[in-house]
Amino acid sequence: MQHVYRQELGFKNRNEAIVFLKKLWREEATDCPLCGQKLEHLHRKAKKNCCDWQCKNCNKIYRTIHLLDEINTELPV
Repeated sequence: MQHVYRQELGFKNRNEAIVFLKKLWREEATDCPLCGQKLEHLHRKAKKNCCDWQCKNCNKIYRTIHLLDEINTELPV
């Protein structure tokens, strides 16, 4: 499995990226921006952890804290 970086996701602006991350943190049903399949928790046994997600279809891992750091450095307010 590979980690996803902000450049791969194709968000046009900061707001799109933040909305995506907030959906994941609220544990709303979210589609993978790369292939369109539903994202699932990476750590199923860690019930209170909503920071890491995975797409089984394209085999990518979404680490939301790392994505947020990238957004903050590359897409300033």
